Amino acid sequence: MTRMWGIDPTLLCDQHLLGEHTEMHQEAGTIENHPHGTAIVEGHAERQQVDTSLIQRRHDELAAELRRRGMNHDSPLDYEDDLDLGSIDTAANRDDLMERCDECRRRIEAADASDAERGPD
Repeated sequence: MTRMWGIDPTLLCDQHLLGEHTEMHQEAGTIENHPHGTAIVEGHAERQQVDTSLIQRRHDELAAELRRRGMNHDSPLDYEDDLDLGSIDTAANRDDLMERCDECRRRIEAADASDAERGPD
């Protein structure tokens, strides 16, 4: 399943960080190269799994986090959105990640605890 998690990349475990990065390339490639690319992406957009207007920005955020973690990033993306399809439900994605991945849950809980210690803005 192709999905944009859309949450702060620092909260993603390495596996989900790398996976979402790969999926940004897959989405852009599907849109640009597949004969039924728009229809395929529309299905993901309808399920709030992708927002085509955010693909480039999200890729760049993920690539920056990959580099920050000392991982190689040598797959630039040059995508201009002409579809403007979809949206992502970051709150639902955050909850889903916490249910399915112990490492993501640990990162999210640590960030939540840190935010609580800082108090309201």
